[in-house]
Order: sequence, then C-alpha cells, then structure tokens
Amino acid sequence: MKIMRKLHILLLIMLSAITSSAFESAEIRINRPNGKNETKKVEMKEIQPDVFRVMIPVREIPRDCTTIDVVADCAKAKKGEAGFFVTPDGSYMEFTQDKGFFSAKNLMPILGMKTPRGAAVAIVKGLSLEYKPTVEVKNGNYEIFPRFEIKNMEFDPYEDIVIDYYKLRGEDANYSGMARTYRNYQLSRGEVKPLKDRIKGNPTLEYTANSIYVRIKFGWRDRRAAPKEKWADLPIIVLNTFADAKDIMKRIHEAGMKDVEVCFVGWQKGGHDGPYPDLFPINKEFGGEEGMVDAIAYGKSLGFQITSHINHHDTVKSASRYDPKNVMWGLDGKERKYTMLPGGQVYFSCFQVSYDRFLDEDLAKLKEVGFNGTQHVDVTTAILPHPCHNPLHPGNRKIQAEYQRKISQKCIDTFGAYSSEAGFDHIAGVTDYALYVLWSGTENNPLVKRMVPLWQIVYHGIILSAPYYGTIDASYPRENEKLSDSNSSYSYLGSTENRLLKFTEFGGRPAFYYIDYKNLEPMKEMYDEYMKLRHLQFEFMESHSEISPNVFLVKYSDGSEMVCNYNESSFDYMGKSVKPMSYELYKASERADFNLKRK
Repeated sequence: MKIMRKLHILLLIMLSAITSSAFESAEIRINRPNGKNETKKVEMKEIQPDVFRVMIPVREIPRDCTTIDVVADCAKAKKGEAGFFVTPDGSYMEFTQDKGFFSAKNLMPILGMKTPRGAAVAIVKGLSLEYKPTVEVKNGNYEIFPRFEIKNMEFDPYEDIVIDYYKLRGEDANYSGMARTYRNYQLSRGEVKPLKDRIKGNPTLEYTANSIYVRIKFGWRDRRAAPKEKWADLPIIVLNTFADAKDIMKRIHEAGMKDVEVCFVGWQKGGHDGPYPDLFPINKEFGGEEGMVDAIAYGKSLGFQITSHINHHDTVKSASRYDPKNVMWGLDGKERKYTMLPGGQVYFSCFQVSYDRFLDEDLAKLKEVGFNGTQHVDVTTAILPHPCHNPLHPGNRKIQAEYQRKISQKCIDTFGAYSSEAGFDHIAGVTDYALYVLWSGTENNPLVKRMVPLWQIVYHGIILSAPYYGTIDASYPRENEKLSDSNSSYSYLGSTENRLLKFTEFGGRPAFYYIDYKNLEPMKEMYDEYMKLRHLQFEFMESHSEISPNVFLVKYSDGSEMVCNYNESSFDYMGKSVKPMSYELYKASERADFNLKRK
C-alpha cells in the first residue's frame, strides 16, 4: 500500500514537472517577405501564480517583417493526443489531422488549448487589434498561436506585444473555464458590467432585454436586377410604407406580443444601403417624414420601443455629405474603396469624422422624430476598423476603434443603449446587443469538429445576442426564394427545428427581419417560448458541455440547467425525458429536489 502511495506521489510530481515545462518558453517567429525569417526562443515570465507572459517591447518589433508568430510550448500538440484547441469564434478542434490551416476571426483576443501537458487560455493584451488567431498542422504536429500582422498595420507598431497564458486546472481545464477566465478578466478591469446591473435606472435597456426584436424594411434598389453601371437608374422598390408598418405593429400587438422592440430599416434617403452618411430627406414613396413620425408615435402608443438602423461605416460618393477630405484614405493617398452601391462608389468612413462632424446632428434628428429604442448602427461590431491615412485626420486601427467606442457611447447617452451587427469585442464595453455573433460556423474546415458557445460563455448576461446570421427569423422555414441578402448564411443550420434548438442552446434573443410579416404564428410561438426563458438573459452562461453524443448541457449562474437533445430519440436527465430535437430547462430547485430524492 505504501509502495502504491509513493508511486502515485511520484507520478503526480512527474506530471507536474511535465505540465510546468510546457509553460517555460515560447518561440518568436519573425516572417519577412524576402524569406530571411528568424526564430528565437524566449522565456515565459510568471507574472502571478499560474499566469505566464510573453512580451515583445514595441521598440523591438521589426519594421521590415510581414508577420510575427508567438508559439508557446503549451500551445503544441500531436495527432492522436487527447485534448483540443478552440479559437475565439468557438471553432473546436481535436487532434485528428495530419495537415491543415485555420485562421479565425479576431472576435475576441483569446486562444484556448488543452493537451496532455496542460490546459491554458491565452489572452492577447497588447497589439490585440493586429493579430489573427491561427492554427497550423504539419506532419501531425498542431500549433495554435496569435499571428501579428505587422505589415497590414500600415502604421508603426503602437504598443508592446503582450500575451498572457493562464494555466487552468481541474474543472476550469475546458473551454468553459477558458471563457470564464476571459470574462473574469473583462469584469475585473471594468471593461464590461453585468446586464442586471446596467438595467438599473435604464428602462430602455431593460425593455430591450425583455423583448423580441422586429426589423421592418421599407425599401431598397434591387442591385441583382441590373449591371453596376445601371444601378444609379434603378427605381426604389417599396417593401413597406409607414402605413404598412403601422398595420404590421397593430397585428403583432393583437396577436398577443406586447414586449416588442421595432427597428425601422431602409427608411432613410434612398432606402436600404442608400447614400450614407445622408439620412434625410425621407423618400415620399415610404410616406415621407410625416408618415414616419406618425408610425413611430403609433408604435409607441402600443407600448413598443421604436428605433432605427443607421450606418457610420461607409460613405457613398453621391451623398450630399460626401467630401474626399472627410473619408478614410489608404496608404496610396486615395480614398479607401469599399464596395459599389446604387449611389455609386462607396468608401470607408473615417470614424473620427463620423463622430466629430455628423453624429450630434443625426442623433438629435432621430430623437426629434420620436425614436426611443436601443440605437442600432450597422457593421461596426462585424469587422475590425481600417487605419486612416487622410492627413487631416490620420489614425491607426486603435485610434479608429476608440472613435467607434465614442460613437457607441454617444448613442447610449442619447437613447440609453446601443446595438450593432455582430460580436467583435473591441467595443464590448459599450455594446448592449449583437444582432448575431457570427455570420455562420466554420465546420467546413476539416480541422474543426464543431462550434461551441465560447463567446456566449464570456458575454451572456453582459451583452444580448443571437448566435448566427442564420438564426434571424429562426422560427420560419427557409424557402427557395432568396429572403435575405445572403441566402447561404441565412440558411445555415438547415431545418427550422435545428435552427431553433441551436438558438436556444446558445441563449439567443429573437430577431425577425426578412419575413413579410403576413403569417405571425411562427413569430408568436417563438415569442411565447422566449417569455419563458428571458429571465436567463440576466444570468451568466457558466458552462457548456456535451454529456452524450449530440446532447448538450448548459449551466447558468442562477443554478438553472438546460439540456438540448439533437438526437432522433429521447434522452433522460434528472428524471425527465428530453424529447428529440428539443430542450428542457431545469430550475435550481429541481436540481436540489432531484439530489434529495437520490439520497
């Protein structure tokens, strides 16, 4: 017996030594366009218990390189080993491939890793806007690392590269623990605050959290109907007038949906994707400004919050506010091109100009016509900002991001809350709702096994959201016709029941957008279901795990547990049967009763 104990202790010591060695060093790989690459080994410094730092001072960052990879020893694995990597978008990868490459969106500055040598989450704390989460597999050797895109910064590096690796143990050594670690970091430094605290004294945000989101689209020019050179001549297609919007809101209310936030989309000059930054005058085809004021007032009389969809991301050449001195410039000294719209060439806006020149006037006018809901601004949280080289207002990516935050804060100061399109967290501290977190999943990459709610474990209970673009109109079937502006992403997740279950599993807030609002029954069914679950929006998502093949358990901070069953047969949990393609919510009291009965 004593021999066994000694062997056990020796084994623990050996395992501890192996784990510790994985956090001793990292490789810095400097990649240059001429092929004269450089690799050097650096020690990881333990800055506090179980937190190990790799830092490259800004003065030591080479200016002649394209990228810099920081590959820690703890971020390496071999094919066949137990464990996983997870990237900020929730792409979960086990070690099964001989080769492959994956570059994820920089949704959050974190990377997760678990190998036989230990588990950790890496938080990129310096130059975090300039990195790509990267996974490379060569000859069965896996590596996950931040790749800093030095050349694409377009400006000199403006801060040290800093990556802190948090060693995780026990119940934290999983992707839920990785997400919780980052959430705690965000909360502890005051970057974000819990939703339940922020609704105090903020009736706008409280209403938003307890309501579904209904977006009514008024008009646009159908670019699919003509070549680009003819777009400017296209007529505006009226999808709804303001009188139609009143009827839609009336029928929604009569159907028993009382807690509804309505967002007017494509209401502005030129309709959807009109000549931003111009918002007014409003097209007569929709009913003009008088019609809009009337519709807003009517919606508010029903008890709804009414808000608008606006844009600070692009500037159209045909806009009355267009001026090359106001827009973002590229390195070539010309306006930075974005895309083409019916109004002509579109350029990226400079967020400093949007904030300094247009925002006060626009928000005052939106307030004047009666809007009172969470202000929605398109695109901002869907991409990282570009640098601006306009000599009148130059700014690197960090400066542009700071102006994005200022715009968001001013929207909050004016209306009480702010929403945007997706989940990039560089303005998380001033974002209240994301229409979707991701455009779609990345399971089509052979390295990715499945998607997990990493973002949601970090931000559920802080930022309202829906998981995917495809979960907009989740309760409605995807017909053959193109309902949205991107049918493949809109149809992501396949069947309606699969889409609804994934939406619920990931803790979403319902949003409706591309439907015609003629058949309200699927909306009412989803509304009724959300009324049963909306209290969870104020709770943290503490953990997520697969407890049986295609069965997932989600635990919330109030003690609630949700089981989502994607199988064709029922699954028993805590004495209750979870039906196929369905979920069950277990309150904390049910868990206590179940444990008592087992005793």
